[in-house]
Amino acid sequence: MMHNTFFLTMTMPTVIYTFHFFKALQRLLLSVSFLLPLVGATACISLKTEYPKTSYYRLEDKPIQKASKTAQEGLLVKPFTIDSEFDTDRMIVMASGTEAQPLHYHRWTSEPQELITAHITNRLQQSGFFAEGVFTPASSVVPGLQLEGRITECLARSTAQEGNIVSLRIHCTVQRLDSIGKTSVLLQKVYTQTVRRTSDVGASIAPAMSEAVSAVGDALLADLSALLNKP
Repeated sequence: MMHNTFFLTMTMPTVIYTFHFFKALQRLLLSVSFLLPLVGATACISLKTEYPKTSYYRLEDKPIQKASKTAQEGLLVKPFTIDSEFDTDRMIVMASGTEAQPLHYHRWTSEPQELITAHITNRLQQSGFFAEGVFTPASSVVPGLQLEGRITECLARSTAQEGNIVSLRIHCTVQRLDSIGKTSVLLQKVYTQTVRRTSDVGASIAPAMSEAVSAVGDALLADLSALLNKP
């Protein structure tokens, strides 16, 4: 009898402790299962905040005025080059006046020099000024004139002095090719355009830059018209 009493005394605390342990474990598991969805939701919110949607832009077509006179010439437009600091599909903004920064979530659909070359080529072609046509290097036609351009500035600015603008500068060279392949410079000029933006947001850059590129194309066409249609 004494032996049985001693056995119960020794085993009952173990049973009680085990029961409390499992109850505590059960409460812990319930807490974890309740917190996991909250952690997941918080993680989703955090990801949406840290990684906004990237927007892509192209140059917009602007109305083209047909040339009043034509020139019996053809024009080859070579791919424009660009200074290295602007050689990126990210839009560039200079906010401080001294330091240019890329906008990671506002990008061009391709590199700006490609967009600008295509835009000016199309503008010159649609003007109807060159009677023999406007060509790219992919064409087998070798016209009498060729255009080269280097973009030395292509960015947006946001400063107290200037406000919200875009600035574009292109150095253009038009050469004449003779029958044996020699070239002579017909026109060499730097075209600069500044266009005001509607606000300081990234989405305001593309419409303003479209106006700037169109204005450069029109100014180039006016100069060529004056040179090629001299009395």
